[in-house]
Amino acid sequence: MSFRTWLCGAAAVLSMTAAPEAMASVVTVRPGESLWSIARAHQVSLAEVQKANPNVDPMHLPVGARVNVPDRNTYVVRKGDSLWTIARQHHVSVQTLQAANPWVRPMNLPVGATLRLPASAAPSGLATADNLYWMAHIIHAEAGDEPLAAKIAVGDVVVHRMHDPAYPDTVKSVVFQVVGGHYQFEPVMNGYIYSEPDEESQKAAEAVLRDGRDVVPGAMVFYNPAQTPAHSWVWSRPVIAKLGHLNFAK
Repeated sequence: MSFRTWLCGAAAVLSMTAAPEAMASVVTVRPGESLWSIARAHQVSLAEVQKANPNVDPMHLPVGARVNVPDRNTYVVRKGDSLWTIARQHHVSVQTLQAANPWVRPMNLPVGATLRLPASAAPSGLATADNLYWMAHIIHAEAGDEPLAAKIAVGDVVVHRMHDPAYPDTVKSVVFQVVGGHYQFEPVMNGYIYSEPDEESQKAAEAVLRDGRDVVPGAMVFYNPAQTPAHSWVWSRPVIAKLGHLNFAK
């Protein structure tokens, strides 16, 4: 066999097994819009919109720019993903997911690859547009100047409360909960909850709700020890972790 013949055959095999391109629609940026608001409006993640628009600067999004929005029936592989975790997140079997993506090698799933989701796939239960919206806002309001790990941990506390029968079961309800006549989160009281979340806070919200990241298992409260009165009840709670300026406790 000549090298030319072998090369042509190899190219044919690669073309048959290459990952399919993600389908996308194109939207025109309107005044006041950001990549975050566009992603939320189309119920896809910010990371997926950014991947579909590698040449777009999210900090300088001009009105009239055209932005590609990925199809909701696709999923972009992230670090740490496996077919099993992706299938579980979208409530389908591994076999069904693999059948929709015959090019995939389960033991070598490349980060950044685009998977097609079966028609029966459902969005991650927690990662609704409303939950993502309010999670990004509370993370930004409580930990805007903290490292990413602390931002994720703030989101984890909210999710832990959602899973506890003593608390409401949506992000917004937890954030705006009133107990004994008092809001549970100071930014709700002072109005900072309504400030626009930055990109890292949005990514932290997605890490918690879409990816299930839990960096402080069991934590139900957090506080800044430098700003917490000595008589506060939170000092009696066992501390799980110290991230940035925040303590996370049971």
